[in-house]
Amino acid sequence: MLLKKVTIHKYKSFLTEQSYTVEERITRIVGKNESGKTALLEALAKSNYFEDNADFQFNKDLDYPRSELIKAKNENPAVLTCEYELSDADVKSVEDDLGEGIISKQTFSRTCYYDNTHTASGVSVNFDVFKNWLITSFDVGDQGKELLRAAASFSDLENVVSENETTPGMTEIQGELSKIKKGAGKWKNPLEGYIYLTYILPAIPKLWYFSDYFSLPCRINLNEFAAGTPTGSLSSEEFKIAKALFELSGLQVSDIQSEANFEAFKAQLEATSNSITDDMFEYWTTNQNLEIRFDIEHSTNNVRYLNIRIYNSKHRVTLPLKNRSKGFLWFFSFLVWFSKIQGDKNSKYILLLDEPGLSLHASAQNDLLRFIDEKLAPEYQVIYTTHSPFMIDSLKLNEVRTVYDTQNPKIGSVVSDAVEEKDSDTLFPLQAALGYTIAQNLYVSPQNLLVEGISDLVYLNHFSTILKDMGKEGLSDDVTIVPVGGADKIATFISLMRGNELSTVCLLDTFTDQGAEVRLKRMVEQKIIADKKILYYHSIIEQTFADIEDLFSKEEYLTLYNGAFGASVQISDLDMDRPIMSQLKRLNGNKSFNHYSPANYMAKNIGTLSFSEETIGRFEKLFSMVNSKFD
Repeated sequence: MLLKKVTIHKYKSFLTEQSYTVEERITRIVGKNESGKTALLEALAKSNYFEDNADFQFNKDLDYPRSELIKAKNENPAVLTCEYELSDADVKSVEDDLGEGIISKQTFSRTCYYDNTHTASGVSVNFDVFKNWLITSFDVGDQGKELLRAAASFSDLENVVSENETTPGMTEIQGELSKIKKGAGKWKNPLEGYIYLTYILPAIPKLWYFSDYFSLPCRINLNEFAAGTPTGSLSSEEFKIAKALFELSGLQVSDIQSEANFEAFKAQLEATSNSITDDMFEYWTTNQNLEIRFDIEHSTNNVRYLNIRIYNSKHRVTLPLKNRSKGFLWFFSFLVWFSKIQGDKNSKYILLLDEPGLSLHASAQNDLLRFIDEKLAPEYQVIYTTHSPFMIDSLKLNEVRTVYDTQNPKIGSVVSDAVEEKDSDTLFPLQAALGYTIAQNLYVSPQNLLVEGISDLVYLNHFSTILKDMGKEGLSDDVTIVPVGGADKIATFISLMRGNELSTVCLLDTFTDQGAEVRLKRMVEQKIIADKKILYYHSIIEQTFADIEDLFSKEEYLTLYNGAFGASVQISDLDMDRPIMSQLKRLNGNKSFNHYSPANYMAKNIGTLSFSEETIGRFEKLFSMVNSKFD
């Protein structure tokens, strides 16, 4: 079963109803501090937490928006609604008992309320299939078949069976209907209620939440711990994760009461630690010289402590767990807590990670991303929050949802897809992640085509694909397109490329910035880049001035422009002999416009747009010239 969509009705900073879709593997929630990211995960976690925990129960006094709490004093408002999709295995478990095809829709919704009750909707069953199942499962004869097939509802079915008790098979069917009605609880439709409560509800994934608060303590008072409740020396979170460590080892804390059990006790803990450490160092590349060690400390007042220490085999020293890096402590604590559910094969889980790896170095965050992608996502849906660009895969921005506090007391926090977000602070991690990926590409691709902007990249990739599909020449597969963010940055990027001995070709609009042109000419004079490695769009169409947009026919580019901005510029408004971008700027009141928007419109409407042979031919000529520059 998969979680497909979450709708938050009202919860803490979410004052207006907000919905977001959930990816099948990983959903990445991005937002700045105090935007509502934690509240978003908390609300979801409380909807079906994996264990009985008072901290993960809805509390209207604490969780309902304070500005509206008085109005809702005598109400039981809805908190959130989760939409789920049944897996084929979920459906089969019902069909095996009640007939193939009985589930007529594989999605349903579950709404949670502030009194920690819930309702379900959208459970849809095929009543005809159920009747046929009764007919084939119980020998009712021809007369019985007609009677059962004529029933239009479950209550009709009950009446038919009750009124025809002497008909063969009806007594057995009456028992079956009675069982279903009893198992349906208060549902109006007993068959839907029975299927939901018997098959679907137990299969709904449990929610598992982890944050920095769940850190393994470095020292545990075993005498106090044996009492089974948190004490002053441990927070409730520390107590829970320490308990998870003992549960994972299979030990009872009472084992420490006997002196003879100390070595066995320690051996079991070390075996557990070794197992977790092996998993950890598969993904912890920062320092491979560390290992977890346990020491039993006997105090003078007969109090016994378990000390958790980290041994560094390179420096041959041990330090208390708390003295190691916070990143190492986080990763190890996470694996201990995760082990609590990892062995449960009878339930399905969704993992909620709040700001994972915040204390990790950038490269270690990359290791964590790899761990989530390779180790967690194949078995669990994962939803995590972050504001770090290193916790975002720039190739999977479609998996990003943004959270933003509008600062409007009537709206509160809002959730949106990344591409819809307009707040620059919220978008910064995404932009930084994309920039980091581009920067990394500078050092790994042997052949790089420098272009001015993202729109160039979109157009070139699109027409290269079209041409290759037609069996014609597109951009060579071993060439990486690198948008540099403007002509004024060309010189800087060329220097970076040269320093790494990479082959570079520049593809540029005709210069309008004289300073940028002078810097590039100086680099040619200094033999930093050869003049033959610089190509201009005006060379393709053999004009004195051109941008990439001039490779399109003016009618075609107007389609993109009008579609992107909702404009209605006509071809009659343009001079056919002049470059189109300067004319559109003039028609826009001499205000610049975002050149990426028409490119983005093209990318979103690929299936409905077509381009002339002349336009495709100009791009083919362009790619032929670019490829030849790398020879």
